[in-house]
Amino acid sequence: MTRERQNRPDRTDAPTAAAAPSLRPAPDATAVVLAGGESTRFGPGHKALATLDGEPLIRRVVGTLRAVAGRPPIVAVRTADQRERLAQALPRDWDVRFVRDEPRLAGPLAGVTAAADTVTTSWLFVAGCDMPLLEPHAVAALFECAARSDGDRDRDRHVSADGDRPSPPAIVPVSERGHEPLHALYRRAAVRDNVSELAPDDGLGALLNRLDGVEYVGFDALPESVDRSVTNVNTRTELARVAAGDEVRR
Repeated sequence: MTRERQNRPDRTDAPTAAAAPSLRPAPDATAVVLAGGESTRFGPGHKALATLDGEPLIRRVVGTLRAVAGRPPIVAVRTADQRERLAQALPRDWDVRFVRDEPRLAGPLAGVTAAADTVTTSWLFVAGCDMPLLEPHAVAALFECAARSDGDRDRDRHVSADGDRPSPPAIVPVSERGHEPLHALYRRAAVRDNVSELAPDDGLGALLNRLDGVEYVGFDALPESVDRSVTNVNTRTELARVAAGDEVRR
């Protein structure tokens, strides 16, 4: 199984260690599920509606993120038709909100920007609708990084005469294979402050390259399940391999 990923941004930030999930309060975060793509490689139909073990991918992803974040996720779509079809695959009592992709932009950045303009939370956790193995402990470990960062910032505000310690504008898993911008946390303010400087066809990698102090968290500092959690499916063949329990290959 291969996963599309961009090369790591041109930065020298070394991966940092992350503690295992603890009893710290969850960060002020909203999960964002990106579902505005055309699924051209997957074939007819929206791949978010394809099923694994009888459950639509969109429901698996939204259900996991709803449980970890403790609040309804946002689903970003490109068209009204996508919204209608995906809404039918989700339980009504999940109170999922939908936003329309920012029309000036393309790809994942369009959905992230629309979400940043809609929510009021400090953080956005971004994931794709085609990540059926999204794993709660792997996501929670990143939330722990954000909660720790917010706690350190609040503490320093009271003890430092020099003002706030800079906090990371994004927290992104990274391995020797590259970084994972679609399994990452972004500060809402960082997205809103920088997106106007990006070209219409730029991706999340271009956004990360504009941000100073991004916290890159090594896979070896996260639960082992992160390697499964970041897996996405681009074709029906890949989905069949996941369903068969095949080992994920990079």
